[in-house]
Formats: sequence, structure tokens, C-alpha cells
Amino acid sequence: METIIFLIFYGIISVIYKTALGESSQRTFEAVVRYFDKRLSYIPLEFVLGFFVTTVVNRWTKLYQTIGFIDNVGLMANCYIRGATEKARIYRRNIMRYCELVQVLVFRDMSMRTRRRFPTMETIVAAGFMNKHELELYNSYDTKYNSKLGTKYWIPANWALCMTYKARKDGYIESDYFKAQMEAEIRTWRTNIEWVCNYDWVPLPLMYPQLVCLAVNLYFLVSIVARQLVVEKHKIVDEVDVYFPVMTFLQFIFYMGWLKVIDVMLNPFGEDDDDFETNALIDRNITMGLMIADNPMTTPDLRKDPFYDEVDVPLLYSEESSHVPNHHYHGSASEVRLEHRGSGPVTMMPHSQSAANLKRIMSFKSSEDDEEKTNPFSMSHDDARMRNWREVSLDSSFLSDLNENKEWKPPTSQQKF
Repeated sequence: METIIFLIFYGIISVIYKTALGESSQRTFEAVVRYFDKRLSYIPLEFVLGFFVTTVVNRWTKLYQTIGFIDNVGLMANCYIRGATEKARIYRRNIMRYCELVQVLVFRDMSMRTRRRFPTMETIVAAGFMNKHELELYNSYDTKYNSKLGTKYWIPANWALCMTYKARKDGYIESDYFKAQMEAEIRTWRTNIEWVCNYDWVPLPLMYPQLVCLAVNLYFLVSIVARQLVVEKHKIVDEVDVYFPVMTFLQFIFYMGWLKVIDVMLNPFGEDDDDFETNALIDRNITMGLMIADNPMTTPDLRKDPFYDEVDVPLLYSEESSHVPNHHYHGSASEVRLEHRGSGPVTMMPHSQSAANLKRIMSFKSSEDDEEKTNPFSMSHDDARMRNWREVSLDSSFLSDLNENKEWKPPTSQQKF
């Protein structure tokens, strides 16, 4: 719709300029066009819009990562709360239900989808996420400061942690370490839901999206005039006479489309088609969590795998995919073959700046100084002699200088570094 409106106004101004204005009015209009065109870059559209997009996408990504999938809590409960008895099963199911209740309470206050599904706390009881006695206990945590402290999302998480403590006390959790691992997973779940709540509680400043929207709309409002094709002395200057602004049209599509995408991502807990399906996530989590809790430690029998007796494992593909080449991982420098001088093996030696080599060089310098009485560090020293000092072979006399206390020994073929 915005593109159609932009092109209509652009076309109306272009027709008026070419057909309805007199010569003097045309010259005035051309001066206005040149003025706006040269100063259109004063609006930093790429910077303003790009930075805003980066900020919104990062918020959206963080919300998606912390929105909450309950599988890890269920797997921990299934692994650490052992037993197939009815009480062990109740422990696991209650922990899963209390964790999911935290998500229901948070989503109910953030997403209109979930708010319409659970308009009152009684509807949460009717849906099975709470029992009546649990709702009474939940409502009993009321004080005169309750309105100032906010909602009570922490209560179901506290219930889940208390259930973990009771399960350990009753012997359904075998060790304190398992209990601590279970509690850590519940805390991680609650922390992720809290991040979602915090992002909803402190949104982007309202002035920020308003400023970006104003910048984009003003930019293209000025472009309606600045991108008009003008004629000077009945000749088109450095332009091709086109009746449709192709490049301006593409720019409008990209920038305005970018703004529309961010407008959708700004609040992912709305009711648009591209927003988070909070109700579907709640249904998925409670169903999956209870299913995991009802199947404790059910594993396949311990048997040999199909490749147990195979030396070369046959990796099978479908007939269609068997002809597609695979590009396996390898380092970017793994195929490099370095050439070295000579055809023999590579000689390994200490670095030229190591303490042993410097000591060796200084001993050579002292002997040369006694003969020539020259400064070994002068600019007139023999470069060839210095290279010879650096390329001293690793002989036994040199190895004896590596360590003054004689504790170091050259490795033999049986020794390893």
C-alpha cells in the first residue's frame, strides 16, 4: 500500500512538472529538485534503520532462545527420580506441572493469545495446570505489599524445588548430587522464563521506533521531489528519460520492507501470524513433560550394535543420495605440502633466539673479538658469520651447553618428549 501511494504521488508531481508548469516555474522546480537531491544524504537512513534492525533482531533472538522448552527438566526428572511406584510418578508429574505452570502464568500476562485462553486463575484450574487446593495456597501469599511487588511467578518454581527436596528425603533421589542437578535444571528453566518476562517488562523506548519510522517516511517524502527527472535547456542532463523511477522504487521496497519486518518482530508475543505460538508451546510442553515423567528409565536391552563385527562400517545411502558427493570437514591448511631444502629428513633444532643459542653465539663472539678486536654489534659485522652462528648443528658439545646443571639429557629413540 505504501509503495502504491508513493508511486501515485511521484507520478502526479512528474506530470504537473512536464505539462502544467510554465518555463519559469519549471526552472524554479528544477532548482528545488537539485537542492533536495544534493541534501538527501543528510538523513542517515542506513545508519538509523540498520542499528534499529540489529537491536530488534537481537531482542527477538534472545526471546526465542529463552522462550522455554521443558524437555531438559523432564529428562532430568526421569533420570534422577528413580522408581516405577505411584509416588515416584506423582513426584515427577508434579515437578513437570509446576514448571509448566510458571510458563503459563508468565505467558498469560504477556501474550494476548494466552490471556484469551486463560482469562482468570480459575480457568487455569479448569485446564488442569493447577488443583483447587494449590490455587488456594497460591492466593494465600497475599500481603499488603503484593500490589507493589508484582505477580507471584516464583511460587510454582518454589513448589517444584520443594518436591525435589521431598523426593530426596523419601529416597527417590539416590544422592545429594542428583538432587543438586535436578534443582539446577529447575532454576535454569525459571531463569529463562524470567528473561522473557524482563524483556516484556522493559521494552524499547517508544521514541526509538517512532524516530526510525519518522526518518524512513521523511526520507521517501523528500525523495518524491528529489528523485524527479528534470530537464535543463530542453536536454536531459546525465540521465535517461524514464517514466518509472526504477531505482527509487527498489530502494523504497527494500527500506520500507525492512521497516515492516521489524514492526512485526518488535513484539513477538502478539497475535500476528508470525508471532510466537504461545498456546501451542504450552500444549506441547505439558504433553511432552508428562509423557517423559510417565516412562521412567525405560531403555532398550543391552545388545551389540549392527556395526559391532564390521571392520569397515558400511555407511548406506538411498539410491538417489548415493551419487551426491560429500565434502567432509578438513582444516584449511591440511592439504598444504611445504618444501624444504635438500631431499633428506627435516632437521629439528632450538630457536635462534633461545637461551642456549644466544649463549653459544656470545661465546663465538668473544673468541672472534679476541682475534679481531672489533665490536661484534657494529654495522660492519659479517652477516655470513652470523648466519653460521644461528645455523649451528645440534652436536654433543652444543647439547652440553643447554643446561648448566647437567640434568638435561638428549632423548634416545626409546624416550619421548
